[in-house]
Amino acid sequence: MTSQPNPFAPHWLIRDIVISAHKAAVGPGGLLFIGDSIVEGFYWNRLGALPVLNAGFSGIWTEALEPRVPLLLESARPRIAVLLVGTNDAKKDCTESSLAGAAKHFDRIVGSFDAAQVPVIVLTPPPIEQAKRLTSFYSPDAMASLSRSMVTIAEGRAAAVIDLQNAFADGHGAARAGMTTDGIHLSSEAYRRLHDMLDTTIATINAERGHDRSGTTHP
Repeated sequence: MTSQPNPFAPHWLIRDIVISAHKAAVGPGGLLFIGDSIVEGFYWNRLGALPVLNAGFSGIWTEALEPRVPLLLESARPRIAVLLVGTNDAKKDCTESSLAGAAKHFDRIVGSFDAAQVPVIVLTPPPIEQAKRLTSFYSPDAMASLSRSMVTIAEGRAAAVIDLQNAFADGHGAARAGMTTDGIHLSSEAYRRLHDMLDTTIATINAERGHDRSGTTHP
């Protein structure tokens, strides 16, 4: 995929500038939320009492995100991170080989959090809502398959895994009605549910690690 022209390159350049400026405002010890357009659309500035550095890049896929992760971890020095990527690897024309490649890139991305000793919450790409504007561009089977691979890769390595394929599902492999605006991007209701799930998960991780909600460590 890297050999193909990247129509998102100008947008990513703008995002790099915005993220760099926001990084200075958040400072070290915050929450790094990194991934694709679903991350970029997350509009809360705090999670679990931690300031959020939104490092979402619309259109990004796992291979393109991989080299950005260690750089962001080194410069942002977050206390905790949230990762959501893979949505754009599951397009209609994807192959089993390309999905296997995406899983390998995802494995290395998770390894970057391991190396930096930053606990990461892994989110799977959400299911596709039927009969919406972007529905036909994505493969439900590929999205579900890649999500299962991500859960397997993250188990025992991530601080937590939130499987949005299940959390937002209608029971038949698609997203529940109203979970997206266009078949793939989350609605305000879905974002509120995501916020609440993350807030609860972060509180649990902090409690397990001896932090209070502000991130202060207690003996």
